[in-house]
Order: sequence, then structure tokens, then C-alpha cells
Amino acid sequence: MVVLQKMADLEQQQQQDGGVNSGSGSSAGERLREEYRRHVQTQLSHDLVDAIASLQQHQHHLQQLSEQLELATKQVKSSATETKDTINATLDAFLVTVNEAVTARRHQLLDEVQQVEEEALVPLEQCGRELACRLDEVEERVTQGQRLQRHSGVMARDTVLRFQEEAAAMTSLPEVPALCAVPSVSVEFPSDPLMEEEVRELVGRAGRVSRMGPVQITNIVEQPGALLVSWEEPSPQPPSPLPCLLQVDEDVSDEGLEFCLECSNTGATDPHAAVFTRKYEGPDYSFLLRDLKAGENYLLRVASRREGASCFGPWSLVQAASTNTSHFKWGSSPTNASSAWTVADDGRLACKTSDEPEVLHSEAPLLKPGSSVLFKILRGGGGCSDEGLGLSCMPVMGPEHLLLPGTLFLSAQGCVFLDGVSRVTRLPAIQDKSQVSFAVEKVSSSKVRVYIESQEKQVTYEWGVPSAQDGLYFLASFGEPRWKISVH
Repeated sequence: MVVLQKMADLEQQQQQDGGVNSGSGSSAGERLREEYRRHVQTQLSHDLVDAIASLQQHQHHLQQLSEQLELATKQVKSSATETKDTINATLDAFLVTVNEAVTARRHQLLDEVQQVEEEALVPLEQCGRELACRLDEVEERVTQGQRLQRHSGVMARDTVLRFQEEAAAMTSLPEVPALCAVPSVSVEFPSDPLMEEEVRELVGRAGRVSRMGPVQITNIVEQPGALLVSWEEPSPQPPSPLPCLLQVDEDVSDEGLEFCLECSNTGATDPHAAVFTRKYEGPDYSFLLRDLKAGENYLLRVASRREGASCFGPWSLVQAASTNTSHFKWGSSPTNASSAWTVADDGRLACKTSDEPEVLHSEAPLLKPGSSVLFKILRGGGGCSDEGLGLSCMPVMGPEHLLLPGTLFLSAQGCVFLDGVSRVTRLPAIQDKSQVSFAVEKVSSSKVRVYIESQEKQVTYEWGVPSAQDGLYFLASFGEPRWKISVH
């Protein structure tokens, strides 16, 4: 628009000039107009290119949003399908279990009734057989007496007397139990629908559908050969249009809450095909996954359960993460080729091989603010006051420099020296199977806060360093050749 306005101004100026030097003026004006035309075309071409580039960038953003929408739709549908399958499988199994339990109880009760019936009928059947026998005998005697009666004119007196004696002997009656003495079998079920209500209430409490898992991974921080994974319970969701189905756990108390973190590095990109292994189980809201390979992709998921629950609840969304920083490594001595130490396991493991006093430190200032280093004493001995583990701002030339400014040293006997000054607090002695960690966080550009933990006892110091961002060396100094230390 500016260029076109200039061309219009130029034409107006030429008209005002009139015929003054009309030939040369006309030629010069034509050249200027042509130059402006070319300039306009160039400018329009540039504007068009910029507009196309802007549209292409917008198109790229729309495509990214479309892919994100597709992933979101897939997540909703796949998670809903899996949840439906889980509901059907769980409740089908529940129905089978209930049916088996009801059938088993039915058979048990019927067997009990059968047993009572059989036990009660045995003496009654015996009594019945005896009564039948007595009735037969009596009927036979009655028949005999009737025959004698029909022939009473010719009967002998002895025959009548004998019949009378036999009839008198049959007057005793067998014992038949009264009705109150024999079982009247019955079964007792709740007279009101209490049992059905209890079952209905129990089934009504089974299962809980949530929009999201009860715990989600919220942050993953890369560290040397490690990932610091944090999680938390999401805030309650807005009311759902289906409140009877979509519920959020209202119990936000941390009391009795336990978490489980699992990791997979099998190379599978599909979480359903990945094989997960458990890495952490406890009450903390974060965990440092150590001994990871730089550049490899890891799938992470977390779940939670409350006190009394036998198993963990639904898993969180699976998160993919990797660390691009190699794990902590031991380096070589600055004074010689580390003749007193040998390093193995890709720099993780250091073994003392001679009695020569020598300080072994990391290959570079690897310990940055926001990270921690863990020493595991795989094999140890009786350390002295000038032996131990520590941090330093610069490479340490020898054991005699461990108590100079610029070092934080934890002796094998548990004494802490900050810039060569002994601190009051003592930690447990470093010995066989000990684990010692140093965690560093930035306070200012020239100060860090260091947390030292040994055998579940911890101390904290603020330490002035030349530059908090440059990182620190970690080091070890022991005399006996039996020491074996791994760093993580």
C-alpha cells in the first residue's frame, strides 16, 4: 500500500510539472514507475510467501492438534473398552462365585437335613418293626382265641388256662417316643429381607468408575543415569452428568496411603504389550529411578492403595521418559593413572587394589544442583579418620587435600568436615554394606545446600562454592585394598 501511494504521488507530481521538459521527464517517470512496479511485485511476492508460511505453520499446528485429538479419542475409547471388559469379567466371576457359594450352601443345608432325618428315622423304624411284630402276634392270639371260642364245648380246661396265661403275658406295650421327643426339622433364614439387602449393598459398593486414575505422574526430571519421578492424587473433577457411575474418591487424606511405581524398558511402545517391573512401593510421592541407560525409552506408571487394601488400584496414564545424561562414573587420579584403584562396570564400580593412598574422584564435576549421588559399600574394612567419601569443587590431588577449603568430606568414622572444619554432628561409621548419599540443591549462585544421609541418619549443611551451576566432583579415599564402592 505504501508503494502504491508513492506511485500515485509520483504521477500527480508529473502532472503538475506539465510540459516542462516533457520528453526527458516522461522517460524518467516511466523508469521510476517501472522500478516501483518491480518493487511492488517483489514486496507482494514476499508478503505472499510470508502469508503462505504463516498458513503452513498454522496448518502444522492444526495437524498437531488433530493428532492430539486423535490420541485423546483413542485413550477415551480404549480405556472405556478395557474398563467395560474389566467390569464384565469381574462381575461375571462374582456371579460364578456367588452361584457356587449358593449352590454349596444349598447342598450343605440339604445334607444336614438329610443327616438329621436319617438319624431320627433309625430308632423310629426299629420301633415300627417291633410294633408290627407285636401286632402280628396279637392278631395271631386273637384268631386262636376266636377258634377256641367257637369250640368252647369241647375245649379242655388246661387249654383255656394256657391261652389266658399267654394273653396276659402280651399286655406290655413297646415304648414309642412322644412327638416332642423326635426332631421336627426346619431351617432358619432371616424373616425379613436382611440377607438380600446385605448382598445388594455389598454388590452396590463393588467397583468405582473414575474419569482418571486415583494417582497420576506429574513430573519427570532427568538426572545422570536416572529419572526422578513424582506423582500426586489429582484434584476432584467437576460433577459428572452421570454421578451414579463416574465417581471420584473423596478421601484425600494421606493417612495409610501407599504407592507403587513400575517401569518397563522392553522396547515396547504400546503400554498394553509392555512388561512392567516393580521399582518402588511405599508412602513417598517421588522416587529416583537409578541405573538407567542414557537414550533408552522407559515407560512408567504408578498406582495407589489405602491401608487395609490387599491390592493396588487402577494404574495411572503410562508416561514415556528417557535420560540423555550418562550415569555417574568414577574417573582416574589426577596424579597418576589410578594405579591404586581399578574401575569396572562402565565406570560404576571402583575397587581398591593397593595400600597406596590415593583419592579417586568422578571423571568430571557430574553432581549438579537438584541431583544426588549414592555410594554403596559392597565391601569394606575398618576405615580411619583420613579415609572416607566426599565432594569437592576441584579435582583433589591427594589425601592431604581432603580437609582443605573447597571440599566436603565424610570420614569413615562418621565425622563431617566442611572446608576443613570439623562439624559437631556425627554420622554412622562407613563400613561393609553401608550406603551413603549426598543430595545437592541450589541456594544461590555461590551457595548450595547439601544433604548427607548415612544409615537412615541425615545432616544438612549450606556450603559456599565458586559456582553452584558448574557441578561438583564426588570422591573416595581409602587405604586398604579390600574396599569396593559402587556409585549410582
